[in-house]
Amino acid sequence: MRRKTFFVRMALVAASCAWFASGRDGLTATAAVATDSGVTIYRIGQPVDDSDFVDLTAQIPALGGTVLSGKPTIKVRFDVPPPDGTTAHGVFEQLGQATIRIVFPFDEHIQVIHGLLKVTDSNGVVSYLSPGDSYFIAQGSVILWQTLTPVFQKSFFNYTHQP
Repeated sequence: MRRKTFFVRMALVAASCAWFASGRDGLTATAAVATDSGVTIYRIGQPVDDSDFVDLTAQIPALGGTVLSGKPTIKVRFDVPPPDGTTAHGVFEQLGQATIRIVFPFDEHIQVIHGLLKVTDSNGVVSYLSPGDSYFIAQGSVILWQTLTPVFQKSFFNYTHQP
C-alpha cells in the first residue's frame, strides 16, 4: 500500500509540473490576465505590460522617498480606482537601479512579480526579495530600498491609517 501511495503522489507531482510547464491553460504568454469577472492574475517572474501605467516619479517625496543614488522612474497602475483614499492596490514598477530611503506613509503588503529587491530595515536587518516573495511594512517604518535589477515590479495593497 505504501508503494502505491508513493506512486500516486509522484504521478500527481509530475502532472502538476507538466501543467505548470505547459502554461496552466496557456496563460503564460501574458503576465497579467484580467477577466470581466473582476479577477486579475499576475504571473510570477513575467513583467506586466506597463503601457497603461502612470508615471509617479515626481511623487517620490510625497510617497515618503528620498533618492540616495540612481535616477529611478516609478510607475503604477491601479487595479481599480482607489475607493476611499485609505486603500490602494495594483502594480508598481521601478525602472533603473536606485537606492531610496523611504518613510512609509501607509501599511503595505506586496508580492514581487519581477526583479530583485534589497530591503534594509531601521535595525539594519537586510532582506533580499525575488519573484514570489512578499513583505509587509507598517506605516511609519523607515527602510532603505535598493533595486538590484533594471526593472522591478510588485503587486501591492496599501492601507493608510487616518490620524
